[in-house]
Amino acid sequence: MVTDKVAYIGTSNWSKDYFSNTAGVGLIVNQTSTDPQRKKLVIQEQLKNLFERDWNSKYSVNMEDLHGQKDCAWEEGLSYL
Repeated sequence: MVTDKVAYIGTSNWSKDYFSNTAGVGLIVNQTSTDPQRKKLVIQEQLKNLFERDWNSKYSVNMEDLHGQKDCAWEEGLSYL
């Protein structure tokens, strides 16, 4: 998860009971600046760019196009691969 100020990298599943009923590993990164001579983006911006690259990749698919596929289960409007 990436916000304007921090990035959270972890093993958490995004289900309502995961954070209270199971354990996982997580790292919160709050990088406010970088070395100006190296001209590197802060980690939050790097992760945002990585997500957008993957989201818009030619390998990504619309989940609604998979309805009825044998490897995709549909439950209450949610899909699982």
